[in-house]
Amino acid sequence: MSRYGCPFLAGSFTGEDRNSIAEVCERLDRWMAEMSQADSPQGLKEHYRGRSARDRQAEESLHGAIAAFAARWLPLVSREPNTSSHYQGVINNLWRHARRDMLRVINRISYRSILSLFLFALTPVPADVSEEEEADGIFGQVCIHAALQQIQTLRARQRSLRFNGTKVSQPTKSEAIPPIPETVRTTDFIAAENIAYYAALTFDTSASLTLNCQSLLSSGLFGFEGEMSWSLVRAGATMFRDKWRNWQAEGVYVVTDDRANQIIASGTAWKLLAWKLTAVLKEALRDGHDESEVQRAFSLVVDAMRQFNDTYKRPLEACEQRMPFLAQHTKFRWYSLMLHYHLSILLMANAIEATDRLDLFNEIKETIASAESAVVNTLVFGLHNTTTMAINMDSDGLDHVGATETSVTVPLISIDPYPHHVVAAVQLVQIAIDRELEQRKITHSGHASVRSVLERALNHLPQSKSVKAARESFSKVSHYSGEPPVPYSI
Repeated sequence: MSRYGCPFLAGSFTGEDRNSIAEVCERLDRWMAEMSQADSPQGLKEHYRGRSARDRQAEESLHGAIAAFAARWLPLVSREPNTSSHYQGVINNLWRHARRDMLRVINRISYRSILSLFLFALTPVPADVSEEEEADGIFGQVCIHAALQQIQTLRARQRSLRFNGTKVSQPTKSEAIPPIPETVRTTDFIAAENIAYYAALTFDTSASLTLNCQSLLSSGLFGFEGEMSWSLVRAGATMFRDKWRNWQAEGVYVVTDDRANQIIASGTAWKLLAWKLTAVLKEALRDGHDESEVQRAFSLVVDAMRQFNDTYKRPLEACEQRMPFLAQHTKFRWYSLMLHYHLSILLMANAIEATDRLDLFNEIKETIASAESAVVNTLVFGLHNTTTMAINMDSDGLDHVGATETSVTVPLISIDPYPHHVVAAVQLVQIAIDRELEQRKITHSGHASVRSVLERALNHLPQSKSVKAARESFSKVSHYSGEPPVPYSI
């Protein structure tokens, strides 16, 4: 969401190095409310009172969604042993409250409602929720689609406003209306809106790839080719190549933390394009498009993988070499990029196998094998590298006089906000190594070594229903050859 990662902000100075998406959504809602006041010359007090109530509801819903989303990590920060059962009750209650609230959030169109819906879609079902309870309510895919519809509605509403180059103004304005409390500069508004849209684009792309549904923000199989978003991603990669050459020309080969974050952010934007192209290929295979369209989609994916290697492979390797000296947040971003980029290759291979397109599979066999190795190595990285979190201590439970906070150190994989992607990666790699063992391409000891990594990865994930099921089925011999489990198993 930074000016290094969001393609809408690339090359500009309007964005920050890092942006809080919650703060961006709050600002957008406030600005939209301020601008809409000009449309209510009658009953201003009632209008303001209604706005205040809706604003409070949106804020409470967002806080509830954040709490439910983050509750899975409560056991990590506990300083007391054997408290998992207590925390499980808290996790269950927060999830149930947020789930009920989503029905109201769907009907309250705002940027904070969009974020609330996205967060709940990423909130795993608690481990002890029954099948009956899970089926009796809203689930993640519905939240994603509702949020995407809201972003389209809000962007259409914003387009009805006039911009004069310095601020946002209304087509008409009554003299009876008091001045807008805060003048909104056009560049600030557009930058914030573009950040929110790019976040929505990320969810839309991820859902179309992992849920096997069509994109809601793109029109047609190849409609994305004419969209500015993806053109900006490609332009951002070109700008990064020039930047990388300039860094090398300077003769300074040490990758600083700031430069590492720029590398990772730009690579993450290209990763999203790779996910988009993979989703397009899956749709072409799944929906029975003409062979010419399948080949075209396949060529686009292969070309994107080639460009990723040409543009980002060496810079990311340079980051890896400097990893001991980089900040823990930078390490986590590197881990996340490497896992998700190579996961898209495994998802593509799985879709190709599921449709018996061995001709396509054989063309990228080496790439698939490389991606499998990269996923395992990335999981090892996430297990061996740690992050330290500060914890505020209650005054009545201090272990030492005067102590106000403590800390806990856990593997990076333990704080991965997308455990469903880790589960999918583990299961796809397990399929691959089981097959290679049968074909005697790897030894029993090599197979056992990789399985040990996969098992430890699952054990370090926060407890949830899908993770629990994956752990239970991991030891079973499976000849699975279909689609991996739906990541958003809400």
